[in-house]
Amino acid sequence: MTKFTKNLWGGVVALTLTACATDSVFEDVEMQPQEEAGSQYQTNSFNNNNSGQSAWYSSTGIGWWGDNYISPWDIWYRNHPSPVPGFGILQPWYYITNGNVDDPSIYDIRVYSYVGLAYFDGVNDGVFDDTNPHSPNSISLTTNFPTLYANNQEVGNLVRVANMFTVPANSGLRLEDKLVHLPDGNNPTPSAALLGFDLAGIGLTAQEQFLLHEYGKVFFYQVEVYDSAGVLVLSTLMHPEIKTLPSGPPHLRDEGWKPIKDLGGNLLSGAIPGIAATAPLYYFHDTRPGVPQDTKWDIAAPFDGNLCNSREVVFDVGTGVPHEVDIDGTYKLKLGFFASGQTGWINSALHLTVTGR
Repeated sequence: MTKFTKNLWGGVVALTLTACATDSVFEDVEMQPQEEAGSQYQTNSFNNNNSGQSAWYSSTGIGWWGDNYISPWDIWYRNHPSPVPGFGILQPWYYITNGNVDDPSIYDIRVYSYVGLAYFDGVNDGVFDDTNPHSPNSISLTTNFPTLYANNQEVGNLVRVANMFTVPANSGLRLEDKLVHLPDGNNPTPSAALLGFDLAGIGLTAQEQFLLHEYGKVFFYQVEVYDSAGVLVLSTLMHPEIKTLPSGPPHLRDEGWKPIKDLGGNLLSGAIPGIAATAPLYYFHDTRPGVPQDTKWDIAAPFDGNLCNSREVVFDVGTGVPHEVDIDGTYKLKLGFFASGQTGWINSALHLTVTGR
């Protein structure tokens, strides 16, 4: 059973999804608005020197942000119980906000999503290995994956989902599933979702749809902005900023980002949607001595031995694709991340927002 609810978060009307699996109800974690992470949070999953602390454990009841990029895509936490007591398994989610009572918007937006395989196992041999011991899996991509394994590349091949999301002025949208990375209304899980990323009708095989449900992520958004008369004002491709990649400032680069190479040692690239350009592909795999192969994180002790090894794949777009776009001198589009005060980065969301600030 699936039901739609409306929650008010700081004046934002958010269409959210809760669902029933047998007799149990999957409830949304109660969220309170927090300062958006923005572009200053720029390493993978969490900063190994400061992964942050949730309000759940803070002696002051406030908590604090960790440093840098707070991406939720981490193979270690795919189908792995959360280290936050009482929250079970947490999946990445997608959050789109278009103004609220405190920061009203005058625009409607339409959002198109480009998705692909979120993780790399380290060897481009045509077999994707899930390195998480809680969900071991080995999937041969050489047959039944003609789109996602194009050019003999395990990663970097993206598809645009069939549906768009329309978010009127002063409303919001939350997309989430308890069991899979990319909810899809055409293939709902026992916990899910009539609302999601429509992977049917775009030429994908059933095996490719399964791979994206289980291991996919949104890499880019194409965002269209319309005024109140329905006239197109702006259309732009967007990608989160990641300053610690090789294209970033030298003092911020993180050696944990490793180039994705073919078996001959050549750096692989992915096509940037909608433009005649490619970007090199990297994944986060810190191979320094003493760094564990899996992410280690204790929410109660953010400075005590926390280390990230998420295996997340990213495009190093540099400044070629914006994370922030001016609409009219007052309103902006921003693409960053949003984290819960109780679960921090492990239940953070890719957050697209229209703001007048």
